[in-house]
Amino acid sequence: MKPAALVHINSADEKEAARLLDAIAVKREQVEELTVTVEELKSEVDVFQRRYNAHISHYYLELDKVELETQEYRLRLQLRRENISEEEIEARVAACFRTSRARVDAYEEIDESESTPEVEQLPPSKAKHLQNLYRKLAKRYHPDKTVDAEGQQKREQMMPLINRAYHEQDIQTLERLSLGETEPHISEKTAPEKRATLQAELRSLNRAASDLRLEINRIKTERTYQLKQQVENAKKTGTDLLSGLAKDLERKVKAGRTYLTRLINMWHRTH
Repeated sequence: MKPAALVHINSADEKEAARLLDAIAVKREQVEELTVTVEELKSEVDVFQRRYNAHISHYYLELDKVELETQEYRLRLQLRRENISEEEIEARVAACFRTSRARVDAYEEIDESESTPEVEQLPPSKAKHLQNLYRKLAKRYHPDKTVDAEGQQKREQMMPLINRAYHEQDIQTLERLSLGETEPHISEKTAPEKRATLQAELRSLNRAASDLRLEINRIKTERTYQLKQQVENAKKTGTDLLSGLAKDLERKVKAGRTYLTRLINMWHRTH
């Protein structure tokens, strides 16, 4: 083979490797941006969910309790008209509404509990993998390693995300952010090996970006996010949807309690 041909092949290989490295750098930055977007969306939804729970969810729970008690007393009164004994009445009521009562009691326990779920203990191999990922990313994104303002801002944005993923054992997020880093000994590989390695890394980054876009779409189509958007859009026009919903639920609870009190009084009068 002529020397000129060798130069041509080497040059083509180098150009392809350079192209793949550029594509990997672009895609890695895209994965970082999409990861940040997912993190921000989840945070927004979590904040809204807490606000919703504080203002609204207890009304729904109270309404469920009132409606359940109302159904129980209506059944008691119906059975009393059929001359059923009180012991049998209570047995039938308990049997008829056992599932509903268990559901309401479970919701009440959740509503009263503010504790954070415990993080499960990872197997040693996964715990080691998690630790290695964290160290790798902490080294890559540590704010002290940057020299320009844009890089500093990016690292300050990424480190809280990485810390959150580490403490919550979110291996998937750390693995995505770890993609796109060239192997230390890649220069020692043959041209075909180097090309195959870079192509595989680019495919992994493309999959990660695709999965993140799907995650963003999933979050945005969920009921909580849709309600959050409605509340925010209404606020721009001067309407407080949550306050309005809370007042409406409060009225329903009061009306339900009034009716329930009437049923209870009727039950006691029939004794």
